[in-house]
Amino acid sequence: MKNLIKLLIVFIGLISLSCDVDVQDTGTVTAETGLKLLTPNSTFNLAVDATKLNELATTFVWNDTDNPTGTAVTYTIEAAKGGTNFATPVTIGTTTNRYLNVTNGNLDIAAKAAGLAPLTEGQMDVRIKTPTSVSNYFTIKIIPYQPDWGIIGSSTALGWDNSTSMTFNPLTGKYSISTMLAVGEFKFRLDNSWAVNLGDNGNNLSLENGGANIPITAAGNYTIVLNLSTNSYTITPIPNAWGVIGDATPTGWSDDTLMDYDPVTQTYSIVMKMTVGAFKFRLNHSWSTNYGDDGNNLTLDSGGSNVPITSAGTYLIKANFTSLTYTITQL
Repeated sequence: MKNLIKLLIVFIGLISLSCDVDVQDTGTVTAETGLKLLTPNSTFNLAVDATKLNELATTFVWNDTDNPTGTAVTYTIEAAKGGTNFATPVTIGTTTNRYLNVTNGNLDIAAKAAGLAPLTEGQMDVRIKTPTSVSNYFTIKIIPYQPDWGIIGSSTALGWDNSTSMTFNPLTGKYSISTMLAVGEFKFRLDNSWAVNLGDNGNNLSLENGGANIPITAAGNYTIVLNLSTNSYTITPIPNAWGVIGDATPTGWSDDTLMDYDPVTQTYSIVMKMTVGAFKFRLNHSWSTNYGDDGNNLTLDSGGSNVPITSAGTYLIKANFTSLTYTITQL
């Protein structure tokens, strides 16, 4: 009987010890305090659509237990290129609410200002800030869009029906196109829409929104360069229609893409998306005069070997057909 009582005491003691351990493991639960960003979080991913710039992309939402309801606090929504520790932040918006609706266009502008390249997925850190505190941050993914500026008009190949896209040069920040123009007129248009179009009221190379059509009085090949930072343009006749052709180019071996002509340096250049393959330089859309590179040493040879492209990407190609040299740089 005594042994039974001892066993019972030991059993009760073990149960009591187990309960004590369970209580200790639970710990004390405390509510999070301070300025805390809730959404968007790091699962957010956006490819900006040029046709949906004014549509809602996301709503920034946060908590701030340090400021009771009704206290006037200005919140700044900040962004920075991913991994830069907000060294050079940009402002997406400000509000006294604890939320902010943000459009696709808002995020596109912020991403480009933060240094993200158009048409390439990049990472952007976002956070909330007040004069006295800074929230946590999340890293979101964005593919900024590249505005599609083109020319349209009776002097262009597509007439007044559709724009012919220009090429953006990320090194100069300008758009350009080299093409055959007929006698007629043209204008500049954004994203193949009349919502934003530029013309030239004084025919003085200065652009105005909705301005007059730009006249072409002589048919020929021209290089047109659009500078949106100064609302100006240049239009230069091309003395010799040099182009690039090959299976590395968008038009393959069936047609050339004309290169831009610089009358100051008398050189030719082009920015082009290229695939793995090869290309050559050709004059006036004819094989009677063409250049390749026999030694793959950036020296041009008449009728020479195809120039290889071993990695797909966007390239800047410059050529001097007087010194018979060229350069090719992947952007």
